[in-house]
Amino acid sequence: MTEPAGTIRAEDNPSLADVVRRAEHGETISVIAHGEHVADLVPSGELDRLRETIEVLSDPGARRALEDTEPVVVGRDALNALIAERIKRERPHDR
Repeated sequence: MTEPAGTIRAEDNPSLADVVRRAEHGETISVIAHGEHVADLVPSGELDRLRETIEVLSDPGARRALEDTEPVVVGRDALNALIAERIKRERPHDR
């Protein structure tokens, strides 16, 4: 996972070697020019992960496969559901 983003100001003329070194160590660098955020320098591994995520999320079939199809049950309803499921397992003839 990438470290929190650092920021450089183009007007400060940072050394490209220093900026690349920071990216090599996993840092994402935001580039600010004339007070505007104009670019981000990200470690190549992070960029690969972002591209893969975009590819998966662009595929409707893959998105459906990632969706949680189990209903969320909490509190007393969750306990009642667990008890009912256990009773079904332990007493299959009572169905």
